[in-house]
Amino acid sequence: MFEIHVAGRCLHAPAGSNLLDQLLQAGLPISYSCRSGHCQSCLVRAEHHAVPDQARAPLSPALQAEGWLLACQCPVQQDLHLRLYDPAKDGLPAQIEALTALAAGVLRLRVRPARALRFHPGQHLVIWLPCGTARTFSIASQTDSPILEFHVQQRAGSQFCERLLQLGVGAPCHLGNASGHLYYQADWQDRPLLLLARGTGLAPLQAIARDALHQGHQAGITLWHWQRGEASCYLQEELDALAQGYPSVHLQLRQQHQLDEDLRRLKAPSRRALALVCGASAFVEQLGKPLFLAGLGRGQVLHEVFAKR
Repeated sequence: MFEIHVAGRCLHAPAGSNLLDQLLQAGLPISYSCRSGHCQSCLVRAEHHAVPDQARAPLSPALQAEGWLLACQCPVQQDLHLRLYDPAKDGLPAQIEALTALAAGVLRLRVRPARALRFHPGQHLVIWLPCGTARTFSIASQTDSPILEFHVQQRAGSQFCERLLQLGVGAPCHLGNASGHLYYQADWQDRPLLLLARGTGLAPLQAIARDALHQGHQAGITLWHWQRGEASCYLQEELDALAQGYPSVHLQLRQQHQLDEDLRRLKAPSRRALALVCGASAFVEQLGKPLFLAGLGRGQVLHEVFAKR
């Protein structure tokens, strides 16, 4: 048995047990969602850094340097002295600026942070609502905007969506640090980009496309998006306007039932192309073989998996 010192209490945990489970069993106020290390809402801070690498690996170098770890990814292997993440103290204050209903049950959430936040379009961060509910969302806006934009898929039973709508415009929230590897790189200037998304996986990819164009991307950009049901793409008009302004942007806005046939015909625009894939885990896995058959090696494919929430 090991001792876990947290919130003025001493917990006794079996060796190898999951830290998040131990904290929840003790009734401590810690948020969690995916249990896979993606949502990054179960943050705790250790007084020293002698913790398993797997508990820190998904976090940004800045968070790692401050001693933060993910409870869901941490097996208890020693005595621990912890501090729970406090959004009011550790996060960036912000205010809900706008909530707009888009097509296909998508909410456009716009948030105004109290001060500038460093990020790359396409990265993600945790949004904490006043009730303690937290979820991770990809950033859909550009770095020069004082307002951060996120696309939220409304799902039945989603505690985050329900609470968000209850709070409404003007309500406070807190933001975590931006992190993630899915963003435009300066050395991609002459490499064609193949962007493939389903659902709100479109949020980071359209932001990356806009960022690439802003940085003077010289090769073509092909954006694929598959929308569920019979509805058109929830950003159809905005993307059409983007393509009209930039002839190098090619849109393939499709529906879910066309996915299998589209993947059978998928081709890379060149051997130097890069593919960026974003969506649920099943979608990302489904694209692995078609992209390989299209001529793209593993090093040419970057992906972002959305956790269910």
